[in-house]
Amino acid sequence: MTQAVVDRVQVGEDLVREYLKTKSPIIKDKIVTSYGPLVKHIIGRFNVKYSVTMSLDDLYQFGILGLLKALDRYKIEMNVPFKGYVYKRIHGEVIDALRREGLIGRDMYEKVKKLEKCIKDLQAKNGREPAMHEVCELLEITDKEYYSILNISHMTYTTSLYSTVADDEGTSVYKVDTLEDSDQMNPEQIVEKDNLKMRLKHVLNALPERERLILALYFYEELILADIARILGLSEARISQILNKTLVDIKARFL
Repeated sequence: MTQAVVDRVQVGEDLVREYLKTKSPIIKDKIVTSYGPLVKHIIGRFNVKYSVTMSLDDLYQFGILGLLKALDRYKIEMNVPFKGYVYKRIHGEVIDALRREGLIGRDMYEKVKKLEKCIKDLQAKNGREPAMHEVCELLEITDKEYYSILNISHMTYTTSLYSTVADDEGTSVYKVDTLEDSDQMNPEQIVEKDNLKMRLKHVLNALPERERLILALYFYEELILADIARILGLSEARISQILNKTLVDIKARFL
């Protein structure tokens, strides 16, 4: 995440506290302005082909809607920064919009699962990462279809976490908010989590340096695809292809 976005978000934290005391519509407008770059940042982390009925501006408006919903529900007593609270809701609102548009649907889930299984089977058979043409031949799909599935794959990994469920009070919340706190895990769950971390670390260490760098820039530094492309001197589309192929390969190893 760029320093400019971080700075605007910090200003927004102070405005949110002021708004909770005053409920001033003027302050509310300032909050929207302060968190606007964060909304654009989140949208910039997706690389999808928008249909004629869904533009980038449309997604921005859905992100703002998520921001306003978060502002209505946020309370100081939650003891969490507003940035962390609102990030998930903006992200979830954008994903909901993409799902309604049909860009993340049941048919795409099935295609991603078939791709993952194909890669896993070829990995087991050949003892190496399969080439694109090998996957396409086995699935009987074109190069274009292959990249189309890759471009949507990483969103399918997070969509389920942003499904809405009812909390104890009957209010709709995102499933990600209901996940059990690690402090409340029993010994068996802790061991399972530690083993998963070790497996993931082993898989990540085996990746080529370029793939590890892209993962770090995307998930740890939280850069958008365009920024990663500028850093590595590649096109945004190529960065998206590498990132999504890497995520599919990693997921296939855990099937």
